[in-house]
Amino acid sequence: MHKAISIIIMCGLFLSGCQQSVPANYEDAIEISSIEDSYDLMKEWFRGSLRDKGLFSYLYMMDKKEYSNNNNAIRQLMASRLVAELSQEDSSWLDMHKKNLDFLFKYWYQEEGDIGYIYYSDKSKLGANAMALRALVYSPYFDEYEEEAQKLAEGILSLMDEDGSFVPWYKEPSYEYDSERLLYFYSGEAILSLIEYYEKTGDERILEAAILAQDFYVDRYVNQMDKYYYPAYVPWHTLSLNRLFKITGNTNYADAIFIMNDKLLEILDTTDYVGRFYNPDTPQYGTPHSSSDGVYTEGVAYAYEIALLTDDQEHIDSYKDALELALQNLISLQVTPEEGIEHGFPERVVGGMKVSVTRNEVRIDTVQHTMDAFRKILESDL
Repeated sequence: MHKAISIIIMCGLFLSGCQQSVPANYEDAIEISSIEDSYDLMKEWFRGSLRDKGLFSYLYMMDKKEYSNNNNAIRQLMASRLVAELSQEDSSWLDMHKKNLDFLFKYWYQEEGDIGYIYYSDKSKLGANAMALRALVYSPYFDEYEEEAQKLAEGILSLMDEDGSFVPWYKEPSYEYDSERLLYFYSGEAILSLIEYYEKTGDERILEAAILAQDFYVDRYVNQMDKYYYPAYVPWHTLSLNRLFKITGNTNYADAIFIMNDKLLEILDTTDYVGRFYNPDTPQYGTPHSSSDGVYTEGVAYAYEIALLTDDQEHIDSYKDALELALQNLISLQVTPEEGIEHGFPERVVGGMKVSVTRNEVRIDTVQHTMDAFRKILESDL
């Protein structure tokens, strides 16, 4: 990674004349002087997040000083992918990664013939299967799980229609659900997992399927944005389009990235809580949440990379300014060592990312998404 990048503690260049209203925890942002410092704190929190059975602590409620009994398969598996990637870079993560994999593939993974899937809480989500495949693709133990990875890929393909669209479940739940809303998340996750699996294996059939699916969703989410827009699909499709642009050189994919991220930046706050991705005028897009802030920041970082690769100066400037504000917000939500001492259990909270300025909770994906965003930014020429 590149050397530490100092945070610009000011309103930034994104919009001239923006107000200096800042998050309640803003002074703590100043204490953490760089992205690298913040990232290192998150890594230490993440190291301590694996429980004895092999799953990550899902949610810690700071005010109650208690862990929640709630859980979520996709968020657990997103953390599994991150620790797999970290263990490629640093062998000190290997034991943690192997313990986590052993649990997942003993208790959550199932097969039906040539199809593998994650079965949790009486259902199997397309998104969970995609995240499990991603965890294996990044794993140093991929060779040991090669058959399971192939079956997970086949399971994802089985959920794709001839036009490239997906259905959201391999095993449906008993309750009613909104397929369109689920696919805002799952479709990009699934395409990304297929592309990464192709990059690992060289299987052209997988790449062809990923392109078919991506073209379907570019038509839906970009060409028909007025009808289908929802910000949650932007980062996942930005990541998949980023990889496809690099593989194919198709400039339509770069254009799609810019269109989606330009739209996303309309909800970037430059007044009340600088750098969060929330606009009270669009409550249908969700409440303020550092998990969303993290993944949106990650998506913009990938869009910034494509702007650099295409020498698009307008988007380079726009995304760079947006990232400076987004980083400002995320660092302000991180639990500092001083706060940890005051809390009484620093090992549970220091480096973690609070859900929001009004929710003193640390959830596994608030940290994972922010770590992924910071990792990409530290790799970029920001």
